[in-house]
Amino acid sequence: MNPNSTVETQKTPSWQYVSVASYQPPSAPVTYSARERYTSFRRLFQRSKPEQDGPLISTDKLLSLPLCQLDRLAPAPVWQRCAEALDSELKDWLQQEDPTPPVIVMVGPPHSGNIETLEAWAEIHAWRTLKGPTPEQILAGDTSWFAAQIGDGSPWVLPALENLYLRHVEGLKLLRHFLDLACAGQIGQGIIGCDSWAWAFISHLWHGRTPTTLTLQAFDEPRLAAHFQPQISECNSSPLLFRLSDTGHYVLPAPEIGEKPNEYSKFLQILAAHSRGILGVAQAIWRTSMQAEPDEKLSEEDENTNNNIPHHTVWIIPWNQLKLPVVPAKIGHGEAFILHALLLHNGLPYDLLKLLLPTSQGMENIYWLEEEGLVTQNDTVWKVTAQGYPAARQFLQSNGYLVDQF
Repeated sequence: MNPNSTVETQKTPSWQYVSVASYQPPSAPVTYSARERYTSFRRLFQRSKPEQDGPLISTDKLLSLPLCQLDRLAPAPVWQRCAEALDSELKDWLQQEDPTPPVIVMVGPPHSGNIETLEAWAEIHAWRTLKGPTPEQILAGDTSWFAAQIGDGSPWVLPALENLYLRHVEGLKLLRHFLDLACAGQIGQGIIGCDSWAWAFISHLWHGRTPTTLTLQAFDEPRLAAHFQPQISECNSSPLLFRLSDTGHYVLPAPEIGEKPNEYSKFLQILAAHSRGILGVAQAIWRTSMQAEPDEKLSEEDENTNNNIPHHTVWIIPWNQLKLPVVPAKIGHGEAFILHALLLHNGLPYDLLKLLLPTSQGMENIYWLEEEGLVTQNDTVWKVTAQGYPAARQFLQSNGYLVDQF
């Protein structure tokens, strides 16, 4: 970030929809990329030398923020705001009496809030939300699930197209049938949401007319700053400074108090590139990077009586010190198949995952992946974690698996 970032973030809308072809993942700083390559090369031949200068504040003097403070500093995104941006993008299409195309597909990578946004949008416009079929209906190619929901042909939203198929010899008929009808305009005006990995897979097996596809533009450095800053301003009445604990460089634009700083870090730019511009991934890492000095933490009693963050400075862990999930070198094909299946379906329950894998052997390794921070179970559904997603995607891409284009 640079001293002009405050002005830059004010001009950058956090939420912006573009065509899938116009999607631009953020790039890492050139100096950071070069340094990473050099560091990796140097480690092959010598031990790294200790830093000559100590950090501004020692990490052993800092503690992670409690959940109550994290929820104030970095709360879950308000997807209704994203739905409002989508509304603006679809304005002309919505005003057409006989809309062309009849359906629009909204594609989003994992943890991008695509489903939540479409559900919020459907509620705003009172459009019907179509529920997905059961696994048994998918495997049987049973079309009765949506025939009953279409009803009078009024507009509809299907938030998760990935719930209509299974990567199985008997699991694709229903998906093809639905897309043929929807894209031909035979079931009325509608919006289809689809996970980017599922869309990459579907695009290889469905050969109908390609529908109009839109996506939320990647969150680059200015967009992340524009998104994070208002949340902080709204949750606290006193100014807060966000600085790296090793150099003291500012991570977010400093409040207009005293002497204006002129040293900004590349942390947000690196975060944007690492997360590939996916807000949910960036937000998860952002939350784990925050620390504070022990005497500035809220007590349990204060937690229930004070809505302010009591400290003046939130210290950010330097990027090279963050402990993010990585794919271990000893990972085998079984674990890779698990990661790939989970991403292609945007999560699966254990029994379905077992059904879709080439072999049921090694399913116990899903718990090992969980220990590594790469997957997690929410209710009965296993998914790749937000923090583990960049490492999982890079591993699968490097090993020749089908990946999304985001």
